[in-house]
Amino acid sequence: MSLKFVDLFAGCGGLSLGLVQAGHQGVLAVEKARDAFATLNANLVERPVDGRTFLWPDSIPKQAHDLVELLTNYRDAIASLNGKVDVVVGGPPCQGFSVYGDRKPNDLRNSLYRRYLEFVEIVRPRAVLLENVEGINMPFIQKRSSSDKRTLNTAALRIQNQLRTMGYGSVALRLCASQYGAPQVRPRFFIVAIKDAHQESLDLAVKDEFLEEIRKVHLEAIGLTPGARVTIRDALSDLEIQGKVRLECPDTRGFEQAHYEGPKTAFQHAMRGDMEAATAPSSIRLPRHAPSTIEKFRLIQAKGVPGHKISAELREELGTAKFRIHWLGADRQAPTITTLPDDFIHYSEPRILTVRECARLQTFPDWFDFHGKYTTGGVLRKVDSPRYSQVGNAVPPRLARFLGLYLEELLKQDSAAKNRSEVIQSRSTDRTNISKGADTASRRSRVANQRHDIQSLSANFDQPVVIDECLT
Repeated sequence: MSLKFVDLFAGCGGLSLGLVQAGHQGVLAVEKARDAFATLNANLVERPVDGRTFLWPDSIPKQAHDLVELLTNYRDAIASLNGKVDVVVGGPPCQGFSVYGDRKPNDLRNSLYRRYLEFVEIVRPRAVLLENVEGINMPFIQKRSSSDKRTLNTAALRIQNQLRTMGYGSVALRLCASQYGAPQVRPRFFIVAIKDAHQESLDLAVKDEFLEEIRKVHLEAIGLTPGARVTIRDALSDLEIQGKVRLECPDTRGFEQAHYEGPKTAFQHAMRGDMEAATAPSSIRLPRHAPSTIEKFRLIQAKGVPGHKISAELREELGTAKFRIHWLGADRQAPTITTLPDDFIHYSEPRILTVRECARLQTFPDWFDFHGKYTTGGVLRKVDSPRYSQVGNAVPPRLARFLGLYLEELLKQDSAAKNRSEVIQSRSTDRTNISKGADTASRRSRVANQRHDIQSLSANFDQPVVIDECLT
């Protein structure tokens, strides 16, 4: 069963890619950042993936859209999708919820989930999938100068309550990408909602046995066993640069990239897809580190612990206040990939990761080309979405593929549960009608007997006899 989906706050398309890989059909993707949308458009809208491209309504231009603007200017076009969309998916901006940020309860981005739910209310899909950081399920503590601290409800709870008023039953899940074929420990929070949900399907949605069975099917399809663990070296060893010829980077003058010699591991072959073995992936531009920066990285690799953030003592020796500097361990899994490239140091080389290496850890295939500039800084970080940000903000496609299989099976089970309830209700109604029919026949017989008695009595008595009209 192929589900038709709309992706809101779609970013560069990680969630959409995984759903398409699971066999589903994209209808519309909404993303306001131009570079992120350019990436999504080039890879999923303008080119087929597994024989499918986005259907895209003729009345909505294929361009970057702010969801608020779309709801204002294209409301009729959105309304025309009512009854034509099975699932609305997406991840409203998470910066205001993230434990790595300031977690401000009044961050304007925190309210964008309301626009997401407004879209759902118009389109009325069969199901809803909302993805975010775990912080969306953590309460804010608000402190006012004239009052004590006040605990605010979590945004996740507010979302689920609003979905309930809209007629959607929902459950919450915490899933980690490493369990679904990614070389990265990336926990994420999901709300899954079903229109007029049957209680059986909501109970099933969070059962370990149900989730595990679908996980096994997913892992088998991508060539893994349930206990398999993909490491950073499994993902990146073919992109190491030591001893390789340096070439001019084709998309940025003045930068270099290493000659690509082909995949080495099963994971790398899977990421390559149908690409020729020696064809270099895009976005492998190497950073231009100053000699002093390289020396700092070498110091970290000499005194740090692979697979861990650097210690407070090492930060002091380096003269940096940056808390999140993580030296990757080759035979470990990566922590959550972020939008900041200098958060991570390569496991064996004194450098940060390339965009493609980050994309590999996110399980984007090598044919997936990222568009726009590589990095940005300062005030532009609030408006731009460079390649590193696109990758770091994305849902890992392998995790999204699992979610596609999960939603498909969950909706099948919900339909089956509703059909069973209808059959039971129909049989109950039939039994009630039969019982009522028997009661009516009995009543009619009693009325007839009463009438016969009246006729018999009337021959001997002049007094009136009352018939019980309640029997008629």
